[in-house]
Amino acid sequence: MNMKLSGYMLLSLVLSLALHLLLMLFLSRMTFPASRLAELPTEEAPKRVPNIQTVDVRDLAKPKPSPNTKLNHLATAGIKAELSGISQQVNSELAEIGEQAVREILQKENLVTPAPAPSLRFAGVDKAILTPRLPNAEPPRQATAPRPEIVAIDFNDLPPARQAAYRGDVIPGVERIDVPDLHLPSLLPHGPLTAATGATYDVGIKLGPNPKFGIPEGIGGDVEDTPSAPAASSSEDLATLLKKGALAGGGGRDGQDIVLKPLAAPDIKQSPKPFDAFVDVIVTVWEDKKNGGGYFKIAITPNRESDSLRDIPKDTLIIIDHSTSIDISKLRQFKSAAVDALSYLNRQDRFNIVGFNEKPEQLFPDFVPLDVTSLAAARAYIRNLYRGGMTDVFGGIAPFVQKSNRIAQRPLNIFLLTDGKSTINIYKEDDFIRRIVEMNPGNVSIYPFSAGQDANRQLLDFLGYLNRGYNFHVPDLKQFKSQLLSYIGAHSSLIIRDLQYMIEGEVGNEIFPKRLPHLYRQETLEILGRYSPQDTELVFTLAGRDAEGNVRDLVFRRQYRDCQTASEELPLHWAAKKIFHLLSQRTLTEDPQERFRLNQEIQRLGKNYNIYIPY
Repeated sequence: MNMKLSGYMLLSLVLSLALHLLLMLFLSRMTFPASRLAELPTEEAPKRVPNIQTVDVRDLAKPKPSPNTKLNHLATAGIKAELSGISQQVNSELAEIGEQAVREILQKENLVTPAPAPSLRFAGVDKAILTPRLPNAEPPRQATAPRPEIVAIDFNDLPPARQAAYRGDVIPGVERIDVPDLHLPSLLPHGPLTAATGATYDVGIKLGPNPKFGIPEGIGGDVEDTPSAPAASSSEDLATLLKKGALAGGGGRDGQDIVLKPLAAPDIKQSPKPFDAFVDVIVTVWEDKKNGGGYFKIAITPNRESDSLRDIPKDTLIIIDHSTSIDISKLRQFKSAAVDALSYLNRQDRFNIVGFNEKPEQLFPDFVPLDVTSLAAARAYIRNLYRGGMTDVFGGIAPFVQKSNRIAQRPLNIFLLTDGKSTINIYKEDDFIRRIVEMNPGNVSIYPFSAGQDANRQLLDFLGYLNRGYNFHVPDLKQFKSQLLSYIGAHSSLIIRDLQYMIEGEVGNEIFPKRLPHLYRQETLEILGRYSPQDTELVFTLAGRDAEGNVRDLVFRRQYRDCQTASEELPLHWAAKKIFHLLSQRTLTEDPQERFRLNQEIQRLGKNYNIYIPY
């Protein structure tokens, strides 16, 4: 067997050598034309073509997560590394600064108890025989308190209803660092809880000559009685008292009197009330060194002071597509997310549930308050939705947009769970959106939620954008539920509605979005713009209404050169916002010339900023 195998190997080797010799002989006799040789690549390395990667406009225009959400693992790890590198000396300095800041705040709010006043006791008469023997005076003692400790509560451990009603800031769960220095922010030294006591002083009488009382001669002869100021009545206001002369002016500088003018009567008409103290405004700028000017972003975030603003009552409508076009796994996610979303609604609001296929069916005849009975009925209704029937997306949403809640001052949020693909009563995307926009009374915001690759993104994107909302699309169905719950939870507390802005100069033409959403307590409102080389200052006014219907405004001005430097991606985000605006204008117009002009501008922006536009 081994001899046969060796023979086969030897034979194959001989045949292979013979085949190679014949091939070499054949190639040696071939000739190549000079023109063909010129086309062959030379020894010079080929030029590398730059690889330019485009960005989808939908990704750039997507809203960022709420600032109250937890940091990701990389950011948390970075914070841990930074904190661990802080020395004890720096910790001590920061603690002293914090202690002083806490002290100033408490003193400003009259929350600091003054130190005990010194007490006096009668110690008898000097040189008197019967002077009583008093116990030793108690020495002064400063109040002390135990070292403060931080009590941490994990936000994820709270029930959904408590998370939705949360009003504070979520602090990242970083690892705490034990600072051995006792100079922590505290108004009292560390020690057992003890009260402060003041010093005690002995007071006695020293014997001496009898005093003589009387007025020296020649003093007071020219003194006249000075009439006293009229008594101030508690029922009179300051302006009336000033007019009557009840309050005298004090001495001014250089011996001059201070003249107090009567206070002007308050205007009876409604005037805007500022809400500057309730929000933090950060303006970042990216300078365009090539063309001049630059880009800016205004980020408006409600702060802790916004807790004093009452929630604006609103209504929530959850519309669920359960037609045959929604597969079983997607419908299961729709139903599960909708059931859990009920726990994130504001308990001061009203709600209703609608399921649709070829026709809509609403759970309650009208919006109802959130209570135990209505929530139980809603959960049962959602769980009993089954897959079947044709799909009429327009018929599933249009009646509720048109009817609204019949209260212009009460916002209505519609959360639409669908793929946006109708099988009956089919409209073209632009026609569908135009009809909905025309019938929207103005207080309806639409938030489509979709998942997967088969969703009608063009319809859902601009259905939300043109109705004061946004289409939240996730490619992975597993992320659908968390996306919906996160958004509804962050938008449960509405504090300023119907926002509008005014801005000085031509820069107002390059600000996006043109129509602002409402301001929610746990969301950051972002406004992007572009300024020209001649612009040096941003003057911005934002106005809306609070829960009482009062007009609230925010006015600020910033020098562009004094603003923080933004990320280099800011121009891309601005261009995406403008492209979305132009696409929405193209959707609303039916004029062919206007659509052509808008298409030219959209293509130019996409090319200049290297943005992919799928519409």
